[in-house]
Amino acid sequence: MLKRSLWVLLAPSLILAGCTKIDDDATGAKIPEIAAPELSVETMKSITEQLSSDAFEGRAPGTPGEEKTLALLTEKFAAAGLEPGNGDSWFQDVPLVSIEAKNVSPLTVTGGSEKLSFAYGPEMVVTSYREQPKIDVANSDMVFVGYGVNAPERGWNDYEGVDVKGKTVVILVNDPDFGTESLEGDFGGRAMTYYGRWTYKYEEAARQGAAAALIIHDTDPAAYGWNVVESSWSGPQFYAQTANGGADNTKANGWIQKDVAAKIFAAAGKDLETQMKAAKKKGFKAVDLGLKASASFENTIGKMDSKNVVGILKGKTRPDEYVIYTAHWDHLGRCKPAADGDDICNGAVDNATGTAALVALAEAHVKAGAPDRSIIFLAVTAEESGLLGSKYYAENPVYPLSQTVGGVNMDAFGMAGPAKNVIVVGKGKSGLDRYLEAALTGDGRVAEAEPTPEKGYYYRSDHFSFAKLGVPMIYFEGGEDLVDGGREAGEAISKDYTENRYHGPKDEYDPNWNWDGVMGDLKVYYTVARMLAMTEDWPNWNEGDEFRATRDESRAGS
Repeated sequence: MLKRSLWVLLAPSLILAGCTKIDDDATGAKIPEIAAPELSVETMKSITEQLSSDAFEGRAPGTPGEEKTLALLTEKFAAAGLEPGNGDSWFQDVPLVSIEAKNVSPLTVTGGSEKLSFAYGPEMVVTSYREQPKIDVANSDMVFVGYGVNAPERGWNDYEGVDVKGKTVVILVNDPDFGTESLEGDFGGRAMTYYGRWTYKYEEAARQGAAAALIIHDTDPAAYGWNVVESSWSGPQFYAQTANGGADNTKANGWIQKDVAAKIFAAAGKDLETQMKAAKKKGFKAVDLGLKASASFENTIGKMDSKNVVGILKGKTRPDEYVIYTAHWDHLGRCKPAADGDDICNGAVDNATGTAALVALAEAHVKAGAPDRSIIFLAVTAEESGLLGSKYYAENPVYPLSQTVGGVNMDAFGMAGPAKNVIVVGKGKSGLDRYLEAALTGDGRVAEAEPTPEKGYYYRSDHFSFAKLGVPMIYFEGGEDLVDGGREAGEAISKDYTENRYHGPKDEYDPNWNWDGVMGDLKVYYTVARMLAMTEDWPNWNEGDEFRATRDESRAGS
């Protein structure tokens, strides 16, 4: 690989033309020269504005907002020159169940120094994965199970020696290495593992037979404030349909504020901070709190087929080899109102921008002509409900995963302006890093590892659904080292978005946005996928990566 400084000396004409090229690596695989075209900022603006308008009602699955989104995307995909990607259809049905908790009682805790009662919304949230009209958790013994991790390969089991069947488990967010500065530790040090995600914690609690699972919210390890929890977990929740109606799940899953947890532990004669420290140490033993929890609510249940939207640009020489773009079209629909009464979570940045990018990229790829390999443009549903649309596609692929070379995921374009860097979520995991580096060669930017791996972003977007089934996926975004204002300005803008707009009604389209950084990032998204579509290379996960064996097994039969 040519170093940046040497490339600048040897190939100024290619830099000026927006081309990228890289030498053979040790495997002999070549990354082709690609000229990044101008992409349509008007497409990005108009589609982002339409998708995030109040008329689309926040794009929740199963609502009129979904119908409008599907109509817009199929119209734009067809106009761009794509073909329907699922036979003669643009759609892949994704069977979902919608469950909305109604008439939620307070969470009451008895058996301690005093009876405690906590209100739904400001102090706790609760829902159920079970398709039952009424949920009643009554006088359920409460057990603190630390981080709720059962990881035999790491010699760690927070449930060892305790029977939690029919009980309410109280769980810390993130994983035991949270707060570690280095990347060394039982759970990857500072970088969150999947054991730190709320999805895992509820799954494990159910495997252990718990009646209910309550995660203690703490802003730093959760990576978002209580406002995000409250808006995301109120209203209809979507889950994959199952044959048993979710009967193998806990009755109730929820979150409690950290100060609520402190009061509960105090009522049990325990200190929360002391117990949190103890939970970080290998050999931690679950603590019976000697308390009983009660909560009840009714469920409004509905079943539906939501839809992934699939378009394809067929390859001219190897059409049965596929490169994939993913972005989720859904958002939260109606949610907790803002102070002004606005209750539509419009999801302009998250992820109307990424959905618009699918169309803008489709336009550019079609205009450039058919590549050697086929390119799939996949707009998935129900990402906000746990990556359900991408999970369904990955487990029921329209095109074989063994023939899917790799892909690029797009989830929320920042509007801070041009940056000197791009941030790679999961840098160092696969051979796709070489393609990104090549795409950046003439761009004047550098690829950096995510600065906050403890937030677990790798497990929070649709690339993960494909990665865990072996398909190399890369997920990167514009950096925070801004051309105008540097890292301080970038971090301030990011913080403002997270605290005031993310998963709230104020993530709205702004006609005054600076699109320069977005369009620079979009060229990189174009170039990486076009390179993959024009090479004969089959990038893999790096040796020792958790997904390598799955990919090797998948490709062995190809």
